[in-house]
Amino acid sequence: MTEQNTPRCACESGIEPEGGTKRIIFACAGASKAGQLTNEAAVRLTKEGYGKIACTASLAVSTPSITKKVEAADEVVVIDGCPVGCARQIAEKAGITPDQEIVVTDLGIEKGGGLDLSEEDVETVVSAAWEGKGRTEEEKGRRPSGGCGCGCGGSMDTLVIEWRHIGRDIENTCERCGATGRAVMDVVEQIRPILEEEGIAVRVVETVLENEAITESNSILFNGVALEILIEGMEVTSTPCASCSCITGQDDVECRAVEYNGERYESIPPELIARAALKALGLE
Repeated sequence: MTEQNTPRCACESGIEPEGGTKRIIFACAGASKAGQLTNEAAVRLTKEGYGKIACTASLAVSTPSITKKVEAADEVVVIDGCPVGCARQIAEKAGITPDQEIVVTDLGIEKGGGLDLSEEDVETVVSAAWEGKGRTEEEKGRRPSGGCGCGCGGSMDTLVIEWRHIGRDIENTCERCGATGRAVMDVVEQIRPILEEEGIAVRVVETVLENEAITESNSILFNGVALEILIEGMEVTSTPCASCSCITGQDDVECRAVEYNGERYESIPPELIARAALKALGLE
């Protein structure tokens, strides 16, 4: 949500702005069970009066009508199926910082497993929105009264892990990049509950690179700092990659690898990812 559209502070009165909070809801609507749950939940939330569902594709291409709707809203809510956060990334590229982001897999719901949606799963996502989960205030350790968006209270550190790769997604990148991406997701799943107890929010950003930027593929940044900088003694190298050749359509293509403690790793092992995350936060 852009700063100029933030509702007037209502902390002292403990009430929301006059007329209630106007929310616009963007769902990732991805081609998985979790993705489809985002759309179903957005429809349900619209019917229940929490906000109004809007077209995420229109936001991606910045249509005038969707721009007006966003400007008229008090809050922007995004519902993503998984930590990749496609809807959030679309919003951020449009210059919008969501006030609330619900991530379906963070609620204990599997990403895949068929497209049959259970009422229980839909209700879990809908309830998470009403309960205020995934709000910007919550992520930063804020606890304002009355649902106000002023941001009273303390602050919360944030760990942003950016995974970069060629290929359109984790299922369509090179083998080593895909293995690194899955390792990132596994590590985040393990460390997120621990870090959140310490007041640290964790966010994963997936950056898809053009084929021409293959030298940057299979890389990870932690709050903007590269893995190889955080891990002392690690060096970046490259080795031939057949799957990268298939993706780029070029022969003899090499993809990033790293060398550490006398070992060469074409995909980044989870233990090094976890260690780099702690170093980025000054916890090691």
